[in-house]
Amino acid sequence: MSDASELKRFALFADLVDAERDELASLLEEREASAGETLFDEGDEADALLLVLEGRLELKSRCRTETLSVGAGETIGGLSLFAVGTRGVAAVGAEESALRVLRREDFLRFAEDHPRAAFRIAAALASDVAQHARATLPSVDPSEAGE
Repeated sequence: MSDASELKRFALFADLVDAERDELASLLEEREASAGETLFDEGDEADALLLVLEGRLELKSRCRTETLSVGAGETIGGLSLFAVGTRGVAAVGAEESALRVLRREDFLRFAEDHPRAAFRIAAALASDVAQHARATLPSVDPSEAGE
C-alpha cells in the first residue's frame, strides 16, 4: 500500500480530491529498481502505469538512437490504463529507484466507482500526449504554409 501524499507529486493526479487519492494509493504496488535492472522490454504487454518516486529510469528503443530519461515525479505508460497494446520502449534503472505501479485492471475498477476522477486522469493524460506530440512535430513557418 502506498501513501496518498505521494500522489500529490504527480501532475496526473493533481485534480483529484484527497479521498480519491487515498483510494487510488491503496491500489498501488511498491516496486524497487536497481541500476541496470530492466523493468520491461520493448514489445512487452503494456498493462500498468509506473510512477517514479525516487531515482531515474532510462527509456530505450530499437527504433531510436537517443535514450530518454525519466525521473522523480514523472510517469511511464499512462495510456496503458486505457488502451491494450505493447510497450514502445524498454525501461532500465539508471540508478536505484523507488516506483509505484498502477495496474490497468485496478484502475478500471477504480474508474467504475469514481468516473469523475477517471475522467480527470484521462484528460491529464490526453493533455500530456498532445504536448509531447506537438513537441515532436517540425515547426512550420506560417508564410510557407500559405497563411
